[in-house]
Formats: sequence, C-alpha cells, structure tokens
Amino acid sequence: MNCSMCGSSAGCQGCPIGAGFYLPHTLDTLRSGQRATIQRLAAASGSALRKLLALGLLPGVELEVERSWPAMVVRLGNASVALDEALAGAVVVSIDGG
Repeated sequence: MNCSMCGSSAGCQGCPIGAGFYLPHTLDTLRSGQRATIQRLAAASGSALRKLLALGLLPGVELEVERSWPAMVVRLGNASVALDEALAGAVVVSIDGG
C-alpha cells in the first residue's frame, strides 16, 4: 500500500508528510460483509497477542467480517473465528477495495 500523501511504499506510517494524518482501521470498526487484510497486531498484553496468533490472525491474512455483534465473527479461509471487542480492537487492518 503506497502512501496517498508522498507515494512512499512504506505507507503513511513511515511518511514524513502524512504520518499525522494516517488513521488506521481496527477490526472492531468493520461491518458485516467488509473484507480486510491484517496489517499488524497491537495487543495490550502478551496473553492477548498469543490468543490472536493462536487463532490464526497474522499480518497479511485476508478476512471477511461475518457479523459484528454480539461478538465479532470473521472468516479466515475456511474457518470462522469469534473475538471479543478488546481482541478485535487490537487487530489493525486495511480495508480491501477502498
């Protein structure tokens, strides 16, 4: 993903122009039917990070939101995974198709 401000291939996180303008999406902000690619994991604790990794949520993985309430349910390939709000909020994604 190239930065929309300077064109850098590092994206807005490494952009000297647009770094302050980059607003990442987290999994908990997506709606049913949206597709995204995991960019990074921002877990608050080691145990939360281990849970995400054990569920197969890794950078580069593509997913689709099946439902967002009462728990976030995402499809990863042939598997569906349910996450609570805290875990879903620790998954930074880029929305596919826009």
